[in-house]
Amino acid sequence: MSKTNESLSDNSLTTEQIETYRDLGYLVVPKLFDPGEVERFAAAVDEEISRRSAVLRPGNLRVRHKAHYQTGELMLEVVDPISDICPAARQIALDPRIQGVLSSIYGEGPYLFKDKYFYKPSGSLGIDLHQDWICWPGFPKSFITVLLAIDPFQEASGGTMVYPRMHRQGYLSEMDGQHHHLAHSRMETRPVCLTLGIGDIAIFGCFTPHYSEPNTTASTRRGYFMSYNSCSEGGDSFRSHYLEFHRWIQERYPEPMRNELFFQ
Repeated sequence: MSKTNESLSDNSLTTEQIETYRDLGYLVVPKLFDPGEVERFAAAVDEEISRRSAVLRPGNLRVRHKAHYQTGELMLEVVDPISDICPAARQIALDPRIQGVLSSIYGEGPYLFKDKYFYKPSGSLGIDLHQDWICWPGFPKSFITVLLAIDPFQEASGGTMVYPRMHRQGYLSEMDGQHHHLAHSRMETRPVCLTLGIGDIAIFGCFTPHYSEPNTTASTRRGYFMSYNSCSEGGDSFRSHYLEFHRWIQERYPEPMRNELFFQ
């Protein structure tokens, strides 16, 4: 994932957009991608996963499941990462439009740090309030997530909810290398849903607290979450991040179960 954009491009944000992002901790950019492009991308992901039977095998660190909020049935929720096995995903993650948006925030080129393809099927549980930054060696504070809406993002479908301006307070948990959930009672602003149409993107930083509710609609709510670091803070850290991430996951399993885990 070493491809980078060293200079600003024609896809740069305006000064007003950059100021909005820095003020609120997030920004929505409508219609960055054509719905037809998004539909073809989603079809390519589905095709790639369907032909790779190992991807969905139990124990694969690449996938995670989430329970139905009413029945408890486990459903595929996320493939993490997807860009290393699906050329269409890699093409989106390195698209000049996204590279230009991020370059105008960083003032230099971005590198892809990690990416996640969320299915969020109907009934899937939400995600607790948290910040993306975690106190690991080398984890970049320049970490920015770009969310591409494959299906409409609304509060009822489990769209991403953010707390404006709370990123200004920095990291709100213990610096112990663990992933922490936050209490909504600690937030000093009201949450906002990143309402997105197909092809819209949202951008938010690693200190912006966010969460999602269950998907209570009858439809799947897919989204491609791509996270980056600035060129000067770590460069190409995609592979080293996932090595660290997988070690962290494995350490949370009882010893006998670790031998059943794999990454493919």
